[in-house]
Amino acid sequence: MQIKSSKTIKLDSSETDIHIIHVIIDNLPSCAKTMIDNISDESWIAKLSPANQIAYEARARRTIDKLVRDIFMKIDNEVTANFGEYMISMTAQSTLETEKSHKKLPLAELFKEKVTSNPGFDFHTESHTTLLAFGEAKYSSRSNPYKNALTQINCFITLKKDLAELADLQHFASSQSIVNASLGKKAYIAAFSLNNPSTMIFDKILESPHITPLLSFPELYLIGVEVIDQ
Repeated sequence: MQIKSSKTIKLDSSETDIHIIHVIIDNLPSCAKTMIDNISDESWIAKLSPANQIAYEARARRTIDKLVRDIFMKIDNEVTANFGEYMISMTAQSTLETEKSHKKLPLAELFKEKVTSNPGFDFHTESHTTLLAFGEAKYSSRSNPYKNALTQINCFITLKKDLAELADLQHFASSQSIVNASLGKKAYIAAFSLNNPSTMIFDKILESPHITPLLSFPELYLIGVEVIDQ
């Protein structure tokens, strides 16, 4: 994984910090191995209270086994749809950790009730400004599905999915970030695959009407992930 470009801007009509990052993945097998290592790391469970350790370990173990066995281990040099969205989620988290000093929170699938296909945001981080960042990942092998990611984020905000997730997130994020989120001070991450992107792709995204509702929040992250065949 490497960063092709990264910049932070403000639009004239808003005080929102918009962080735009273009990530390149040039070794899929290596990426899959890293994902297996990361998702198998259960150190976050040890930091919980005894009761929560038991509960979250039971949830996480089923999901980890299924993801590793049925999705991550089956990748060679071709991205499947299921693998793609996890790849986008985990790449976005790692990118924000290294580039923006975010704290990665456990992947949403690991702490939610269902083994996979849970409703709600795909992943979360906590920024160095103690903002919870709610992330949505979209993968396509042919298009640049940023509209899908932005539309889904706006839909979840309307349905208050972000607020509903605070009950779980309070176990992993700082108390200040939880307070901030409850007061409406949050960040959002639209992460999506890039296919043969032009140099103007992020300009098109910034002109999208789906961006407008998100400009009332302090921070917005747009992360495009491009897979280059070797």
